[in-house]
Amino acid sequence: MRSIQNLVQISLNEYLAPGDVAIDATIRHGDITRFLASRVGDTGKVLAFSDSKPEIDDVAASLFLSGLNERVDLISKGFTNIPAYLDLTEPIGAAIFQLDEQSNTSDVQTTIKSLLMVLKTDGLLCLLSEDSDSLLAIKSYLAKLPDTSYSVSYYQDVLTQSSALVVQRH
Repeated sequence: MRSIQNLVQISLNEYLAPGDVAIDATIRHGDITRFLASRVGDTGKVLAFSDSKPEIDDVAASLFLSGLNERVDLISKGFTNIPAYLDLTEPIGAAIFQLDEQSNTSDVQTTIKSLLMVLKTDGLLCLLSEDSDSLLAIKSYLAKLPDTSYSVSYYQDVLTQSSALVVQRH
């Protein structure tokens, strides 16, 4: 998934600005958390979610060692809790999900709906998966968004089947 992740990070790098709020919905190894923290600057904030204590602990150590810990709030809850942490007066610059075969599509769609309401103009919502089939239902849902308000792009590595959905708000 590395090439697809790199492609998404190039897009995020262009649109995520210092002072933005960003969300890492599924911490995993923390590389995306660190990337987002490096882009939001000292005045921005990253909300990073995981219900796995080992993931939280590993990422906390990594953030501390890289000097980015003040920019990240590590939240010991799954991504379905994101709506409780959203402030409707504070737009989100970017949100990113790393999905796998255990990700519940319905839960992802419900969380996406909440995020789309607070995504800033030119903000990005990104979904990454190592299995292109896991994004099919979400791709169908996103295709119904009004194209006057959102652009939806789909990328797939034909060799590895890793894929990404990127939604940009206009």
